[in-house]
Amino acid sequence: MPPGYTFPAPISDLRAWPREGVIFLGWNMPTQNTDESRLEDLLGFKVFRQSRSISSSSCSDCPLDFQVVAEIDVDYPRGARVEGGRVLWEDRSVQPRHEYTYFVLSYNFYKSSSPESNRVKVFWDEAAPAPGEVDIKSENRALEITWKFSAPEKEWAESVGFNLYRRMEGGRFGFFPLNPEPIRETRFVDGGLENGKRYYYEVRAVRNFRGTLIEGPASPVTEGVPEKLTLPLPPTGLVVAFQEGGVALRWNENPEPDIAGYDTYRKEEGETTFRKINPRLIKEPYFLDTTANSKKSYTYRLKAMNASRKESEFSQEVEISPEPPAPQN
Repeated sequence: MPPGYTFPAPISDLRAWPREGVIFLGWNMPTQNTDESRLEDLLGFKVFRQSRSISSSSCSDCPLDFQVVAEIDVDYPRGARVEGGRVLWEDRSVQPRHEYTYFVLSYNFYKSSSPESNRVKVFWDEAAPAPGEVDIKSENRALEITWKFSAPEKEWAESVGFNLYRRMEGGRFGFFPLNPEPIRETRFVDGGLENGKRYYYEVRAVRNFRGTLIEGPASPVTEGVPEKLTLPLPPTGLVVAFQEGGVALRWNENPEPDIAGYDTYRKEEGETTFRKINPRLIKEPYFLDTTANSKKSYTYRLKAMNASRKESEFSQEVEISPEPPAPQN
């Protein structure tokens, strides 16, 4: 070996995620050599797999027979994804009722391989079908998601949970679910959301097969918008007065923290219905009605609106009339 010859450090975070007929493998790209120097010539990876049939006749004590099932070039990762220093590879050549064990080697420009990564073992069998009848109920800053599921096999009943995935409008579903552990019920409340925004969800059944969580296909995507269902309080303290330029309205600011603004309604003397007179939502508890005629009488009232576009009941009505002319001597 020439002086200074180095090998990539071993990968220590190899993980496996069985999902919908595929076993996903993921790991972080090494950044150091075995001597802790910086790894600057990483070229690629080799994925090794050992397969065993799960049967009474299988040999549990037989030596492992690992085969190379993938070679991934860092610059041209065909059949794999390399993003943000992380590698994701899919093993699609898996069969039901088999045990699979994997490890990964990285290698540098000189094809010098790292030591073996940690090994991961997966017990593979058929996945559970997709849940159905997904429904979403809106709550204040939260959404309640419910669904239905029927286990195809009786012995699956105690081994099936669920994973829930969420995305925003225009986004895509992430690789990891919202829930850290499979959900045992067919209900989940997703809290801490922003009222008025649209969220999209899909549900996947997760079957526990000999300790391996096998995730099945996704349910149809369902959407929901969290909103505050209780109405804001009606505005209070409305006072009106003629002033130069029209009629000035002032009122108390609503105490709710999610008030988006106010609408002003006016009825002229002789009219039977109120009409809204502000062209856009009023943000402050003040409004100048520049269309009012100082020689006419009016009645005003208000509504408050919250961030979920829910309106309050009307405030108390307040009338205003021009002062009668002073008597002449």
